[in-house]
Amino acid sequence: MRAPAAALSTALAVTAALTLAACGGGSSGGSDKIAVPKRTPATTAATTTASPDAGHPLRIDPALALPGDLKVTFTWDMPGDATQAAALTAAADYVQAIDHAVVEQNRNDPPLLRYAADDALAYAQKFVGENVAAKLTVTGTDAYYAPHVTTASGGSSVEVTLCDNQAKLYSKELATGKVRVTQADDDSYVLYDIVLVKFPTKDAIWQAHGITVKEGAPQCKE
Repeated sequence: MRAPAAALSTALAVTAALTLAACGGGSSGGSDKIAVPKRTPATTAATTTASPDAGHPLRIDPALALPGDLKVTFTWDMPGDATQAAALTAAADYVQAIDHAVVEQNRNDPPLLRYAADDALAYAQKFVGENVAAKLTVTGTDAYYAPHVTTASGGSSVEVTLCDNQAKLYSKELATGKVRVTQADDDSYVLYDIVLVKFPTKDAIWQAHGITVKEGAPQCKE
């Protein structure tokens, strides 16, 4: 597993969100009630994996390309609703942007600033900053799956929950290249609850504004 963040910001309220839990700091009651759909087969891409609907394919921002020793995979069917598909794609861009910023050792990595704001940005920057301070990057596979998407009234904000299997994701020392291999355990399964808001620009960018994270999420066990 990658090095955990020491603190976590509270998610913005759009629909009923998870109770706050620090990544690596234990779990919170109540969030275990969220149902997670079954994982679906994937097809292979260069740095990402997806099982997209033909009408709404998952296209990760090319600016988020990762080194060959790090893969971020997304295993799901894209929703037919265009708004939900756009928000889900932005959620994928956001979580990959966090790994990209760690690789770049830059808490102000431009792709991260593009896809995150407010609490979601603060959480990501703290996580990235801790890795920079520890002189660590990430390697292995960061596997996301089983999304659940809820659109708020009016369609201007969307809540996305994602499961993340970090069993094969490891920290790597920058100075030596040594990979800190850790054994998979219950904490390898992480549940993210991300609130996304459509940014009023010509490109209609969706940004992550709020996030909660639950490490050791039993509903994400495969």
